[in-house]
Amino acid sequence: MLIMNKRTIVWMFFGFLMSVAAIGPAQANTLVVDGTIFKQTSGTTFDTWNINIPTGGNFIVDVLAYEASQSNVATAGYITADLNGDGELTWLDADTYFYQNTGLPLVAADALVRGDDINNNTPVYQNGLTALTSPVTLTSLTQSEGATDGSIHFRRDPAYSVTAAPGTYRFLMADFRLDPAEAAGGINTADNFSPPTGFVGGITDHADYRIAFRSDTLHFSLDGNTITVSPVPVPAAVYLFGSGLIGLAGLARCKFSA
Repeated sequence: MLIMNKRTIVWMFFGFLMSVAAIGPAQANTLVVDGTIFKQTSGTTFDTWNINIPTGGNFIVDVLAYEASQSNVATAGYITADLNGDGELTWLDADTYFYQNTGLPLVAADALVRGDDINNNTPVYQNGLTALTSPVTLTSLTQSEGATDGSIHFRRDPAYSVTAAPGTYRFLMADFRLDPAEAAGGINTADNFSPPTGFVGGITDHADYRIAFRSDTLHFSLDGNTITVSPVPVPAAVYLFGSGLIGLAGLARCKFSA
């Protein structure tokens, strides 16, 4: 016959809470995607990632792209680094946007908010929106926070926290600067990649980037160019343990009342 006292139940419940707390941080998720922007005769291309967020939430966007620490070789502290390990140096001055995704071709009226540099041009709301009215809001991270992915430029690689209402969105990655009219036209008109001033022989026909999406509370899945952002599922073991604990507590209550 199962006999439990109140102290045993309390300690089991405490143990259950501790197990949930221990499992929680392990569920933190990071999705890393890579891409390349190209120089064409009329300007530079840009990439579009679909982002589906059925329940809304908060997450971090951290870009790794510009492979020099300063914009001029004569600036104190100037270094270069092959950040993605591909054996070349490229110079994407990343410019990012969130748009509504209506399922129709990209139009300027769907632009929501722009994220450019660390603590500079982040955020810039579009089409008369504000932080109170936009379904996606951004908050710039600090330089040290943005450097956790390996970024070395003091400003050019954007890094920011995102708060998004439930919905479907488009995330645009471009070179500085892609305005919504150019995005609707499909090309970053007359744009050129910009090596640090004084750099000799730089690559200017393409530029690479890496984006880290991360969160302690959300799960990221990738299918083609579509990213789905959803709550981290609680492991089945937690449900089973909790259910068993509730059952034991019920039996104990019966014993106490007998």
